[in-house]
This record gives sequence, structure tokens and C-alpha cells, in this order.
Amino acid sequence: MNQITSSFQELLNTWAHGGAMPEQVIEVSHPHFCEKLGVDPEQFSFLAYAQVGDPNEWNQSGIEFPEVLEGTMYMYIPSRWKMELKQSNLAQVMEGEKVRLTMILTSRDEWRMTLPEFFNVGEVSAYAYYPVQSPHYDKWIACIDRDKRMWIYTFYRAGDWILITKGDAGGRNTLVLHVSTAVHSSPWYSWMSVEQAT
Repeated sequence: MNQITSSFQELLNTWAHGGAMPEQVIEVSHPHFCEKLGVDPEQFSFLAYAQVGDPNEWNQSGIEFPEVLEGTMYMYIPSRWKMELKQSNLAQVMEGEKVRLTMILTSRDEWRMTLPEFFNVGEVSAYAYYPVQSPHYDKWIACIDRDKRMWIYTFYRAGDWILITKGDAGGRNTLVLHVSTAVHSSPWYSWMSVEQAT
């Protein structure tokens, strides 16, 4: 297990079990991950991918899980990707016949029980934590190297709920798209807006 993997697992496990939440943004990356992205490790930051893309190529796409939770969640995805609800708490983002992203809405308690399995998925090449609107809204991004592919996991939390996304990036172009989606998306935004207005 590399040092990035062990530090990520320790921080995420503490956070998942109600321990102290990081107060600042955390970004950690291995040169190998930056090489796959085609960027200088000294210059890399996830937040560099938070820039708004061409409106003809990107959009905020909505999805609802009406049997689980009221409200619409929005993901910032390429326009050619389309979201489809597959089960009451599971959606997929498709590009034609290809699954680009899988989304699962679950409780924090249920998600916590899956962590041991998740920690065995592969080596973490990069990760980030953002306290979006502490203490109720925050997110983790984990980029996991497995089978010569990069898997991008994102955990968007709102109170006792977690929206999990998992994307498979086989090449550099797809990896850039997945990192941009993970960084730029804020699926709980409409909930945060309502809270701010009241």
C-alpha cells in the first residue's frame, strides 16, 4: 500500500465514522496520476478543472430518485452523456451504449458498511476533500489505479445521505472528463440554496 492510499483511507475512515472533519481543502496526487493526465505534478490542482466548459459541450444535467428522496440532483457532464434512472437509488450516465458513470444514492450508514470492500479496489493515485458547506455538505474525490485504468470515485455528502459516483477512465481524454465532472459537480446545490434562503 502506498503512502497516498494509506493517508486517504485513514482520513476517509475517520470522516465516515463521525470523527473530526478536515477544516481545509485537501489535495494529494502522485506523479503517476499527473502523468496520466498530461500535467506537471508541480502545477497540478483538482481545482484547475473547476472552470466552466464550453456550453455547447457541457451542461448541468438533472436526475431524480423519487422513491428515495424528493428533489433534483444536478451533475456537470459532457452534453453527449445522458443520465438514466435504472433502479430506485441507482442511475447511469451513458454515452451511446457505453456506461460512463454509475451513481448510487444511499444513507451514510449503509455506505459506511461498504468501506472495507472499497478500500480493496486498488491503489489511490490522487484524492481530494472539499468542505463545500461545512458541516453538512462536503465531498471526496478518489482516483484509483486498477488494471491499467483509472477509476474516479466521488462521495457527495449531505447530512445523512451520500451520492456515490464511479467512473471508468481508460485514456487521458476520458480521465480529464471524469476529473472535470467530479470537481465541478455539486448535486446537492438545490438543497443548499433552499437552506441559504430560509
